[in-house]
Amino acid sequence: MTGAGVLGGRYVLLDELDRRGFGPVRRAEDRITGRTVAITEIAVPADGGGLRERLLAEVRAAGRLQHPGVVGVLDLITDRAPDGALREYLVTEHPDARPLSRLVDGVPLTAQRTAAIGRDVLAALRTVHAGGGTHGGLDPDCVLLAPDGSALVTDLGLARAACREPGMFAPPERRDGAGDTPAADLWSLGAVLRYAAGPRIAAGGPLDRAIAGLTAAEPAERIDPDGAQALLERAARPGPAGADLGASRWVLLAVAGLLLVAVVAMLLWATR
Repeated sequence: MTGAGVLGGRYVLLDELDRRGFGPVRRAEDRITGRTVAITEIAVPADGGGLRERLLAEVRAAGRLQHPGVVGVLDLITDRAPDGALREYLVTEHPDARPLSRLVDGVPLTAQRTAAIGRDVLAALRTVHAGGGTHGGLDPDCVLLAPDGSALVTDLGLARAACREPGMFAPPERRDGAGDTPAADLWSLGAVLRYAAGPRIAAGGPLDRAIAGLTAAEPAERIDPDGAQALLERAARPGPAGADLGASRWVLLAVAGLLLVAVVAMLLWATR
């Protein structure tokens, strides 16, 4: 670190942010542009381990992406932490948003809001996949929620670059050592949505079907992005927990039938 609280002679470090995806995250001010950025500190193995080369590859790939739901990558700096050890510092945009993991924190979200988050994250992932990349480590720390309710995706490729061990949001094939694929990202999305909604998912509803389709054990059996998007759009509609309109229609018809029978019985009784 080139000065007290200054990274790379350019970024003035400010307060620590409420995120712990890959290491401490600080808010900082760019001395050159005056913009506020977020800086993630990533520990470097004693032997280097090729971390910087992997990070540079991921930063270049992420830097080419242009999507409102993807947090932009701006810079990568190698510097020394206050303890003298080398660190890699990833500089990204700093949206006004909180990680999903902090928002949920034991209190599940409604099915409607969960589906809306899933819809936004899926749109971002589709852009990543269309560019030939994958996220490679989607979890609730990587999903940021803005005050307007929209969701953004951050930390693209960091799990892969840092050789992070697969966690509970990694699909079966990744835990078995297989490489990253778009289908693996979709499984992680389904796991994140299940975490967000908790036990509040209506069995057989569109959100339940979307999550089940996304988290199928075999990649080839997972729901395709178009199918997932349609279900999430339906579940995100205003209404009773994003209720399935088809199921609701049958319920309404059944109730109407019972009412009709009751009215006919009353008329017959009145004319006796």
